Amino acid sequence: MNDRPSLPARLFHRWLLRYVPVAALILLGSVLLGYGLGSQVPTEWLQNPGTTGENPFISAELTTLSLTINNLGALLVMALGAISLGSMTVLSLILNGLLIGVVVGIALKQVSPIVVAALIVPHGLIEIPALLIVAAVGLRFGWHTIQYIRGSVDTLVTEQDLQEAGWLLVTAAVLIVIAAYIEANLTLEIASQYTDTDLSGVAADRIAIAPR
Repeated sequence: MNDRPSLPARLFHRWLLRYVPVAALILLGSVLLGYGLGSQVPTEWLQNPGTTGENPFISAELTTLSLTINNLGALLVMALGAISLGSMTVLSLILNGLLIGVVVGIALKQVSPIVVAALIVPHGLIEIPALLIVAAVGLRFGWHTIQYIRGSVDTLVTEQDLQEAGWLLVTAAVLIVIAAYIEANLTLEIASQYTDTDLSGVAADRIAIAPR
């Protein structure tokens, strides 16, 4: 009889249970800080909804492909925490949290909270878990490397570690593609149901994992 835990159980207990909450706390703290900064932006600096112009938070043309490439690249940077003692993962979480918070703080000056939620939540519910999954991989490898340097463990990385990390990264990549499709094709349609305002100039009408 094989008493080895199933793959989902191993992924949860070895990777997600401990490291996702840590990543989530870092992200949440950064979001709150970013929100505080974004909410201080003077209203006269903001682009009016429905007007054209350059917006530092919005790419000129966003498609499922462009968003997928952008977000997968950003997650790759986050995964580099595996070879940087977790530092790249922490830095990426902070930058993403600050971006999200700033954009929300600015957007709330332009449209109602329900519209801001409609612009962010549909794809964010899928995108944020992908971010946290990759962060868990970077943090776990980073922490395990520290333990190896300190002599607390004998093996830096095992075949099981690589296989399980691979499953998590593939899962995150699939989630990113789904989130990109929603963001590129459904976000504005959903948000437009809650307002008659042209949302093309709203900071939160497109928000993806940093950096762009």
